[in-house]
Amino acid sequence: MAHNDEGRSSSRRQFVRAAGATIAVGSLAGCTSQIFGGDGGGGLKIGFYGPFSGPASNIGEQKQTAAELTRDLLNDEGGVHGEDIELVFGDSESEPAAGRNAVSRLIEQESADIIGGGFHSDVALSVVEATNNEGVPQIIDEAVSSAIVDKINEQKLWNAFKTAPPSQSYGVGWRNLVSFMEENELGYFPFEDKTVSLVAEDTSYGLSILDSVATELEDIGWEILSEDEVGIDETDFTSLLSRIESDDPDVVLAVQTTSSGAGNITRQFAQTGFENTHLFHNYGLFNNAALETAGEAANGAFTLLNAGPIPDLLGELGFMDAWEEDNDIPLTGSVALSYQNIRVIANLVDSFDSLDAFRSASVDEWAEHVIGHDPINGGTGYISYQDNHQAAWGDADTQPALAYQIANQDTQLIWPEEFATSEFDGSFY
Repeated sequence: MAHNDEGRSSSRRQFVRAAGATIAVGSLAGCTSQIFGGDGGGGLKIGFYGPFSGPASNIGEQKQTAAELTRDLLNDEGGVHGEDIELVFGDSESEPAAGRNAVSRLIEQESADIIGGGFHSDVALSVVEATNNEGVPQIIDEAVSSAIVDKINEQKLWNAFKTAPPSQSYGVGWRNLVSFMEENELGYFPFEDKTVSLVAEDTSYGLSILDSVATELEDIGWEILSEDEVGIDETDFTSLLSRIESDDPDVVLAVQTTSSGAGNITRQFAQTGFENTHLFHNYGLFNNAALETAGEAANGAFTLLNAGPIPDLLGELGFMDAWEEDNDIPLTGSVALSYQNIRVIANLVDSFDSLDAFRSASVDEWAEHVIGHDPINGGTGYISYQDNHQAAWGDADTQPALAYQIANQDTQLIWPEEFATSEFDGSFY
């Protein structure tokens, strides 16, 4: 595939100069009209980054596998403007500096037309500057922290859009799930004291969700007994859980992204001696490696995704059957979101008149095009971007939060009721 690298680099240098003026005086209606630049030929090249090594490498492997399958499915359907999609990958190593370097390489050496992927919020906060500096459009995949959208708007990084719902969506999701369990007297609910202990990894993702959950639960009458931070690589929680158990909380809610952290805290929770206490785990237990580490201790625990696979929607798109045919691992949230990321990028680019029209689009034209696009079925919901560059979330017409009960190494979708594929299992309590 031929690439006009000299022309692309020149466009980037021009964009950087124009972007400086944009940051000083720009708005969505009046920011720079400088073109993004492009390689001038060949099919769409998507640069996809994620944690392909380091503590979340198993998740990175799932994301890469899903992205590659999505590419193949889309190419079988004719690709984008009749040309095949090509993927090039960059390893973030779960570190902001490594992620930024990886994305810069994808742009400068691999001549990526657009950047997708992502996982950790801290990494995305660094990468979003790199794509803006290089003048390349970006659809941010799985990173959650609302600080990303704040940064996009404060620094007017109009090339970037964020798909995953923000931190607040987890707080709202847990509040609604707790209310649902109270009203229906599920598990150990209802509780008289309504007390909860919170644990979160010390990342932007973990701490922003901890704050959101605390605010939302306090609003419906729950008392926060403690808030603890743990390292992203930490695996021994015995002392922490022993102290928490002495406070006799009704619920322990942990926020972690790594499989080792989620699996170990679940297993050690069961060993600590909690009685009539529910374990809620934000995101991390929706992972086969975490469930294997936890073993039977995970039975009856709950995990929540702010956006996850919705079987009916994925079935309409043919991805469910394709994934199950080609892979032994479960269709996780990271798998579904990576599929969604590539599909959304392909839809947005395909809706331009041509690949050349996409590559020559100005910052304004790209932003207006994305915001004005009809909702896209991404398999975790319907994706439509708002003026602040965040995809809409929170209901069946956008991206709903989804809650799962763990049963015998399987995640059972139990809530919201309109999307549930399984009934609540009370035999664990």
